Amino acid sequence: MALLFINEIDKDVRLGVWEMEENLNYEQFASLPFYDRLMNLSDGRRKETASVYSLLFAMTGNRNLVIGHEPSGKPYVEGYKIGISHTKGFVSVILSTSCDVAVDIEYINTRVLRIADRFLREDEKPATLLFSMKKDKSGDKNIIPDVIPDVIPTLLFWCAKETIYKLYSDERLTFQNIKIMDAEQGGALCGNNLITGESVRIDYTFNEDYVLTYARK
Repeated sequence: MALLFINEIDKDVRLGVWEMEENLNYEQFASLPFYDRLMNLSDGRRKETASVYSLLFAMTGNRNLVIGHEPSGKPYVEGYKIGISHTKGFVSVILSTSCDVAVDIEYINTRVLRIADRFLREDEKPATLLFSMKKDKSGDKNIIPDVIPDVIPTLLFWCAKETIYKLYSDERLTFQNIKIMDAEQGGALCGNNLITGESVRIDYTFNEDYVLTYARK
């Protein structure tokens, strides 16, 4: 069993994370309608897709659900609004029956520092977030791992932008169309869609393995 958690983050929003297994038994999906498509995928994509479905089934209790994609690339499942993300070793799913949702997960890595100037706006300040993290000692779930300190806030800004991009997928925003700010509430960021003028709360968590951001509207 590779389920890490399923959390009720709102009255109609559920968030889950699944750790991918090295040796998956794909025969467990043999009777399901997407099995042939699953087995035609590359090894990496097959593992990701099987892990996403395993998490989806665990979150809903329904093994008949099939994930489709809109022309924008946004995933959909009958009866739900859904967001999906995967990274090295992990997948995450967020579900709601009433509101639009999005999630992004990224394993901890220093590569993000090398590409920061490609996605950060000049008026975005991940360093401010780092300061607030050091100042706030209340959230033991967000202990900064023993890596270069700037990695965590910069990675959070990356994931937050990806989350806003997915939340407004039909608009195909660019990174410069999205502004991320530290929110006044602990454990949250504020994502601004500069095209529409809308602002959305982006919740986050992280550990020594990954950074996770999610939002709903």
